[in-house]
Amino acid sequence: MPEPVSLLKLYDGRTLAYLAVGPATGAPVLHFHGHGSSRLEALALADAAEKANIRLTAFDRPGIGSSDPKSGDRLLDWPCDVAEAADLLGIPRFAVQGMSAGGPYALACAHALGDRVTACSLVSAVPTPNIALMAGPAVRRFAWAVARAFPNYLRRRLQEFRPDHMTEPMVRARVQRIGQWLGGEDLRLMQDPAKLDLLTRTMVESDRQGGQGNRSDIERLTRPWGFNIRRIKAPVFLFHGDQDRIMHAGPARLMARMLSDCAATFYPDEGHFSVLVNQADALMNALAVRSQVQLPRLV
Repeated sequence: MPEPVSLLKLYDGRTLAYLAVGPATGAPVLHFHGHGSSRLEALALADAAEKANIRLTAFDRPGIGSSDPKSGDRLLDWPCDVAEAADLLGIPRFAVQGMSAGGPYALACAHALGDRVTACSLVSAVPTPNIALMAGPAVRRFAWAVARAFPNYLRRRLQEFRPDHMTEPMVRARVQRIGQWLGGEDLRLMQDPAKLDLLTRTMVESDRQGGQGNRSDIERLTRPWGFNIRRIKAPVFLFHGDQDRIMHAGPARLMARMLSDCAATFYPDEGHFSVLVNQADALMNALAVRSQVQLPRLV
């Protein structure tokens, strides 16, 4: 059965894919998925969005899922796509939320789109490049490669990590291996058949066009971002698990201190993926207060 998708045609002719959940008249929140994920990530938040009266719209980034690729882009190009998409959907102002590698994309929007962004939420987020060397082992390897000007090394490692042909059995086996390494709440999450199925679907959809979109996605984050997060004026909510073995909590605490207006919540027993699922109500409720702009939309 085809995965749920809606499509927008951007001004340059590219297609941007999205999935919206929650009440059509709810407060607008734009969600940016993690690395190796896709718009289907929104399904994990659908019940919480419904309860909080939030219209959560999740986009596939360029070359991922059903969104067309974009050559030569950088992190700060993403807010341009988001602004166009919001215009097409009839959303003048909105909150943004980024999960893991989606965090920098949310921060880029908070920086570039000014008062149009009512709030920014970071969930298990990737830190800025200058503090990435203190993060989890995967992020440290990427940051090390780029910092020492070895782009070919980085691309080779990314190719090994995300080959161009990822079948569902391959993804399911990878998720189960990752779960054993992560342990704790993340492992329990992946032992739930329904949640494992959703995570697998989300990752399979991410590689619909092959692995290049995901490789480009992570390469953008290891280069200088082009802006200083200290200058972001929008209120930021940061949610992180102390048991996160992918994005360690230490760099997240430092990033929270760097942001001028940040309310940070650290969960002693949560891991990387489990924050999004186990704390979904808290994530949605935090943004609901900041996003009460009731607007007509075309979805």
